[in-house]
Amino acid sequence: MTQEAINITVIVPVYQHWHMVEKLLQGMREQTLPADQWELYMVDNGSDRVPDAAELPSLVNLLRCEKPGSYAARNFALQQARGELLVFTDADCRPTPDWLENLWQAHTQGDRRRLIAGGIEVARLDDGRHTLVELYDMALGLSQARYAKDGYAVTANLAIPRTVFDSAGNFDESRFSGGDKEFCLRARAAGFSLHYLPDALVQHPARQQWSELVSKAKRIKGGKVCSGNLKSRAINAIRTYLPPVWAFLSVVRNRRFSYSQRLCILGVQCRLWWAEMVEVTRLLLGKTPERQ
Repeated sequence: MTQEAINITVIVPVYQHWHMVEKLLQGMREQTLPADQWELYMVDNGSDRVPDAAELPSLVNLLRCEKPGSYAARNFALQQARGELLVFTDADCRPTPDWLENLWQAHTQGDRRRLIAGGIEVARLDDGRHTLVELYDMALGLSQARYAKDGYAVTANLAIPRTVFDSAGNFDESRFSGGDKEFCLRARAAGFSLHYLPDALVQHPARQQWSELVSKAKRIKGGKVCSGNLKSRAINAIRTYLPPVWAFLSVVRNRRFSYSQRLCILGVQCRLWWAEMVEVTRLLLGKTPERQ
């Protein structure tokens, strides 16, 4: 790096979601960690409309990555980033005010070589009545605590020291989905640990429409069935055709929702399972993964 180093670089890829970034920007303005200790890079990844840099707050450093894929966009920002700790989130998320302060404290007071998975709360970020899809997403979407137990985390809230990238390499740019899990497992195989920090919290908006849920499922299945070695791809394809028992049990045991809500959530899960099987069958017949 030719520029002076800084404590934290926040990296946010953006694809067609510029209309949703205001809550993210508001959360960044409210950070308790002094602004001279962090920087923010937002990387457009081929959106139809990209705001001019003058339209964005001064805290935003705008980049453009022509190669499709959020992991390609994140790698592109790494070339510019000055931070000792690289922090990733999504364009539609809302970080809590002490998000960066908690991440930096955990980084400096613990092992500076470990990855940190921050907490994620899936919630409705606007006023209004919940849709069935929102209830489903709140019940089963982005379970960071469960992911962390399995040794990985999602980039909706993930902090990675630069030294980890220097040793384990960058994200796999061939993937449109699942690159965060693949990177975390690769980093752990290289000797780095993963720490779960629920107090470093971001809120992720619950999906409201069925089309949004299906779009996410297609993207995830494309990443699992079309990337990685043959064995992992085969296992992921076979699992798609098996009943999602863990999801059913998770919903039944979730006391956050009423009995009627749980029944509705189970109905959405069954319908989504069918959509996933259709998508995997399409991919196995040689169709190209969709980029949503």
